[in-house]
Amino acid sequence: MKYFFVFLLFWFLSSCITNVDFTLTDREQEVTLNCILRPDNDTVIAFISSTKQVLSTVDFEPVENAQVTLYEEAKLAGHFQKSDSSAYILPYRVQPGKKYKIEVISGKNHIEAECNIPNNIKAQITALKFVSYRYDYVASFRDDISEDNYYWITIRGYRQYNGKPSLEKAQALYSNYSYADDFNRLIETCDEYIYEYEDYIRIYDKNLPNDSIKLQFISSEFLLDNGPQEVFVLAVDYHLDKYMKSSLLMEVNDLYAEDVPIVYSPQPVYSNIHGGTGIFGSYTSVSQIFPND
Repeated sequence: MKYFFVFLLFWFLSSCITNVDFTLTDREQEVTLNCILRPDNDTVIAFISSTKQVLSTVDFEPVENAQVTLYEEAKLAGHFQKSDSSAYILPYRVQPGKKYKIEVISGKNHIEAECNIPNNIKAQITALKFVSYRYDYVASFRDDISEDNYYWITIRGYRQYNGKPSLEKAQALYSNYSYADDFNRLIETCDEYIYEYEDYIRIYDKNLPNDSIKLQFISSEFLLDNGPQEVFVLAVDYHLDKYMKSSLLMEVNDLYAEDVPIVYSPQPVYSNIHGGTGIFGSYTSVSQIFPND
């Protein structure tokens, strides 16, 4: 019976194989636009380059002499100026709660995108010292029920490499908070916590029982002896949320592909750029630095 099952499995896999004509011929380049709006910045930076072939070893080619324009609530906010590399800059402070559109004209390429900046959030972030080597953090805030909200929480701290500190984002957070998105959640015990979240804890407000949010979490990677730590609570817009989530899902699928390539399928990364690729999004944030003394 065991040999029959092996034969059947081999036959099933063989019967699913078809020849695919996979070519790497040159395709027309697209314009890539990456621009994230933040109300706490007094300058908007847009990175504009051309796509390249999969097997290309050259750097991404900056787009020269592009006409880049920003609109606020359908009114002209300003024209960008070319800076170094692929960066275009506009000295302008965007506002929370408003709608923005960016337009890029380069030769025959005409691309554009829109986003709404979330309202400011007022989060209280506190720390509970656990023994002597780490902090347990608590983030408390109220959800703005007048709009759809996507919250992302993470920690940045120091690791030691060859005796030198290195500032990095946490690769995993641990919490018992059950209303967070489970797309990057594992059942992984760490002290009194039962959930592990890879990179971020994501909360979509439509999954909450009420407008009050309070969660306790840690990152076991960062020790207090290595340096101060900073906790971030981000309120991101619809487009940046989809971009961040699809990027993490792609990373997770790449890890799974090493073990189970049969069920692996590429996870596309979200883009809201019409006529090109990339991301035009926004976020507001609250952060708190906790010293290591």
